[in-house]
Amino acid sequence: MQFTNAFLVTSFLVFISTVSGASVNYYNSKEATCGGSPSLEYRNLGCNTCVDPPGDWWGAEVFDIDSDQRISMHNEDNCTPASQVGQWYGNTCATAGNTALRSVWIACAGQRL
Repeated sequence: MQFTNAFLVTSFLVFISTVSGASVNYYNSKEATCGGSPSLEYRNLGCNTCVDPPGDWWGAEVFDIDSDQRISMHNEDNCTPASQVGQWYGNTCATAGNTALRSVWIACAGQRL
């Protein structure tokens, strides 16, 4: 029994150490989006997370995620459902339209609408 518990704990720790979190870059100009230097960076984010920096952003890039993770971008704070302006699966980069981006939702893998 002790061997089994020790094996499970070790396996869990190895699994946790190999999982990396999502990353989000925000851009303050449409021209820099997806090719220039980001104005704000977030790293090692968990899933089912709303990334909501202050201010208006003209582009956002989400990466270091699975191809089955849903991303939605919003033109209001707090990732409200009514403010969604785009939805993708997997790594993506998007430029804002006529209204600036305000927040990005990163779902856990397998959560589809």
